[in-house]
Amino acid sequence: MPTASAPLVKLERTIHARAKKPNSKSYTSQLLAGGVSKIGAKIVEEAAELVEAASEPGQAGQEHFIREAGDLFYHLLVMLCHKNCNLFDIEAELARRFGVSGLEEKASRKKSVDAPEPKLATKAAAKPVKKSAKKKVAPPAIASPVKKKAHRKTRL
Repeated sequence: MPTASAPLVKLERTIHARAKKPNSKSYTSQLLAGGVSKIGAKIVEEAAELVEAASEPGQAGQEHFIREAGDLFYHLLVMLCHKNCNLFDIEAELARRFGVSGLEEKASRKKSVDAPEPKLATKAAAKPVKKSAKKKVAPPAIASPVKKKAHRKTRL
């Protein structure tokens, strides 16, 4: 079985230690206490910053991109810890997919997720819905104020 890199494993162990013994002065402990909503908001923010940094040219852009990727990895590890998962769970999932076409794998997920829901016997369900009556709603935009950050150390 493949193993995660040493820095990621070390960071993951630190995050799990904060979960077991919270410290009010620990950023990780504060995130874990905030649950999915707080951790998720940080993941969305960091993902947006990563995408923004990806478009920056030159060596400075590359370095910024790497810092943002590190921030995203950190917050993802916090969410994994919150959900009682770890790097080895992710490695196992990726290993399961290895050798399978990405298009095939995605199609298999869509089938299981998009299974039709059972119809309810109500007056509203008995009436056919006209296709023209359906409104197309644009997906919500991610509203995240993206600020450029100075080089920072991992907040544990």
